[in-house]
Amino acid sequence: MTYRLAKLVALIGIGLGLHGASQSEGLLAVVGPQWNHSNDTDGLRIDKWAASGFTHYQSGQQWRGVELQQQQYRQNANALDGQSVSYVAQNIDPVSGMGYNYKAGWNQGLGASLLTAEANWNQAYSPSMQWGLFASRDWVESFAALQNKVHYDLVGGSVDYQFHPRVTAVASLAQTHFSDGANRQQQRMRWVWDALPEHGVTLQWAYKHQLGEKDASPRLYFNPEQLDESITFIGWRKRLEGWQMYARAGWGTQKVTGLNTSPARVTELNLSSPVRGEQFFKFRLGTTETVGINGAGYVYRFADVQWVFRLNH
Repeated sequence: MTYRLAKLVALIGIGLGLHGASQSEGLLAVVGPQWNHSNDTDGLRIDKWAASGFTHYQSGQQWRGVELQQQQYRQNANALDGQSVSYVAQNIDPVSGMGYNYKAGWNQGLGASLLTAEANWNQAYSPSMQWGLFASRDWVESFAALQNKVHYDLVGGSVDYQFHPRVTAVASLAQTHFSDGANRQQQRMRWVWDALPEHGVTLQWAYKHQLGEKDASPRLYFNPEQLDESITFIGWRKRLEGWQMYARAGWGTQKVTGLNTSPARVTELNLSSPVRGEQFFKFRLGTTETVGINGAGYVYRFADVQWVFRLNH
């Protein structure tokens, strides 16, 4: 733990170093330490510590700067480490949710280097329709895939259409290509009913159809030939003096080629502070139970924490 904290302090120190440079240029300096953690029933534990220096900052949803990140992957007695430096930017309207964010960087470690990227862009086409584009490039985060230096390239798009002031449909399509030659196509559909708007309660139904590859040998990551998933959610959203809380829980089924139908469960909690101010805080916690590389009953848990604060005024 001391070693991990030392790594985080070192990253924040580099971020603080941006402060002096930005002051000399008359720019606003903001630092954003962040921690991402996940673990699963396969025994894989992932921790990512990052520090960002935002030299242009308007609010918790509008900024750009540089991010330095340390990654640690642990499974049983095996360990892998990586580091990355990225340019990051975000410009999201806090009311409509429309805008963009992107991240482009260089990752080294795992005995290889990789150009990584992540981007999302959402716009309103009309009062009742919105569209979005998304893409990402990164390592495949199963331990076997990391050991074999497998990465992926993903592109996709989505459309939201409001049929009624309280009923919205969301459809998306994504295509993934893996560096070992495999491919994946994913189609999603989600219906959202604003059941009790005065209490922030929604009812949702989500369906996913996924086409992958026939079983490879050895199996480096989960990419079944066909997967179908249907989950019903109840969601709750609350806003209080600028703070926002969102929670949802879902129960359903998942069917994978060659396996019996199995339960699928999802829980998620999001908390964020007011967008504008001297500081911005964001927390996310969740768990999923689905089919995994070793069959049904795969459980994945995650927690993300981000804190952004000003260094000069």
